[in-house]
Amino acid sequence: MSTTKDVWILVEQREGQLEDISLELISEGRCLADGLKAEVCVVVVGNSHRELAEILASYGADRVHFLDNALVSNYSEELYVDALCKLFIESDPEILLCGATLMGKDLAPKLAARLKTGLVSECMSLALNEEGLLSQTKLTYGGRISSTIICPTARPQMATISPGIMAMKKPDSGRKAKVMLFPFPIDQKEPRIRTVKSFIKANPEKIGIDEADVIVAGGRGMGSFENFQLLKDLAKVLGGVVAGSLPVIDEGWLPRKQQVGQTGMTVTPNLYIACGISGSQYHTLGMKDSKLIIAINKDRNAPIFKLADMSIVGDVLEVIPAIINKLNEFSLTSIGNGSASNDSREI
Repeated sequence: MSTTKDVWILVEQREGQLEDISLELISEGRCLADGLKAEVCVVVVGNSHRELAEILASYGADRVHFLDNALVSNYSEELYVDALCKLFIESDPEILLCGATLMGKDLAPKLAARLKTGLVSECMSLALNEEGLLSQTKLTYGGRISSTIICPTARPQMATISPGIMAMKKPDSGRKAKVMLFPFPIDQKEPRIRTVKSFIKANPEKIGIDEADVIVAGGRGMGSFENFQLLKDLAKVLGGVVAGSLPVIDEGWLPRKQQVGQTGMTVTPNLYIACGISGSQYHTLGMKDSKLIIAINKDRNAPIFKLADMSIVGDVLEVIPAIINKLNEFSLTSIGNGSASNDSREI
């Protein structure tokens, strides 16, 4: 068993920009490390961006390890696994947390296999039990049962967590972290699998709701499947995606993958517009941490209004077209203001 009991976080960054899931994991890792009287260690793979160390420290990191090598400036599963395994074998972590992202889902199982330990994927919550072991809770049997799992012997105790599940703590700019460079050797000169060196922005209509910055969600109050076209129109104007509550999914108005709530996806977009959603606890558990919540409902006593940053009391079938029209007017006005035309109006 590890003697250091440190909590390690695999940080994700793209071109020097940290992914939110990494800051969420560091915030959660800080709580676990405090309970173990241990340190939070984070590892950043790729070309080092030293300015990231200050940000990582402000969210709770005690040590920041940069695995810097030109060959891993772009994601390479085989090289990442080789490098990380070498680091983790030397450091002997007590707990290792990864995001349940495309990269995390690819790396975590391979790391667990190499390190000969277990892995609990897509956890809902983490805690320390009376023995100081990591209690990892996740939904099983299609979301019908909540199971808590521990790993009593093998180390590290590994878990992946979906983006938006853990609360991101307020940063403390006064915190400092020890920065360490880990210049790992790579036996092969080039990876056997080549990766792209550029990224293509996803079509907002095709990305998962857990990746969207803007979500327009509908509930039973939308009235019918046909009325969801209004939500699609609003989402298109805003560059977002459409989601729904459980009753909408049960009615067959949207596919299961677009469900937000306790038995669906947990999301934290920059903007969440709840249309015709009453606001039951089962739904709000999946979207309560959204940056800005706008609720539209004709029932002024709807529970969703207690959570909303902006509340609109009215019929969604009247309010949404009005919002779309105003947004389109604003767009046209912006174009007019940016051209030589004098035919511009103030909204």
